Amino acid sequence: MRADPSPLVEADWLAANLDAVVVLDCSVARIPGINGRTAFAPGGAAFTRGHIPGARFADVMQAFSDPDARYPFTCPTRAGFDSAAQALGLNADSRIVAYDNLGSAYAARLWCVFRAFGLTNIRVLNGGIGAWEAIGGAIETGEAAPVPVGTLSAQQNSTLFVDTDFVAEMIGHGTIPGQPLLCGLRDVQFRGDDSTDPRRGHIPTSLNLPFPDLLDADGRLTPERVEAALSKLGVGHDIAPVLYCGGGINAAGLALALSLVGIDDVKIYDDSMNGWRNTLSLPVAHEASHV
Repeated sequence: MRADPSPLVEADWLAANLDAVVVLDCSVARIPGINGRTAFAPGGAAFTRGHIPGARFADVMQAFSDPDARYPFTCPTRAGFDSAAQALGLNADSRIVAYDNLGSAYAARLWCVFRAFGLTNIRVLNGGIGAWEAIGGAIETGEAAPVPVGTLSAQQNSTLFVDTDFVAEMIGHGTIPGQPLLCGLRDVQFRGDDSTDPRRGHIPTSLNLPFPDLLDADGRLTPERVEAALSKLGVGHDIAPVLYCGGGINAAGLALALSLVGIDDVKIYDDSMNGWRNTLSLPVAHEASHV
């Protein structure tokens, strides 16, 4: 269990400290996709319909992603990060709380992007906007109020995110003790049962740690649930895992969950299965991997 401050805040804490923090809404919208699959879009309209009072909309799909990358949600450049953070009026002394409307993985993604650039002045609202509403928190509608341009800037180049070549070399050595490859997809996606795509499934040597399974019935992360999932998987705390999912979102959720129990030495495969599946020379496994 971690001894330093938790990466999470609870809704009652936020209510008591709302005037002392900058709240960032990282919500996204679910929209119909190809072949009946769900796709996602920026959540600006959802923000307008209702958000925590005083919140500012942090667009994790566009502003806090690289617009020139091949896949969505790719980590922005250092200059891109600075521009997005400053447009939200963020400064070096800003205390930031991020939340979203879909299980906190998108807020976790923003948390990861901040940490990738050496910034630790951000925490995530445990349970998202649902937790806020559950304590009777007020909901504000409409656009965010204008704010002065901020001065927050990246403190280092990103070292958190890794690419396809990194993971391909990693699995080329087989299972590496202490550096497991953990997949945050749901079990059915990990097995490849949800698709007829011949390249469905997961990266060989991976272990499945579905991020949605780490949330309780209220959509909250608890150390107990994370510890139980790690124990079931046969994984301890002395690990430096590489995390991935379909497109880098549930992997960010895993990074947040693991940090909650003191596992901070992680890497995220940014392109995740988007990049792996589309690199046809790389193998894809369909059966579940076991420790």
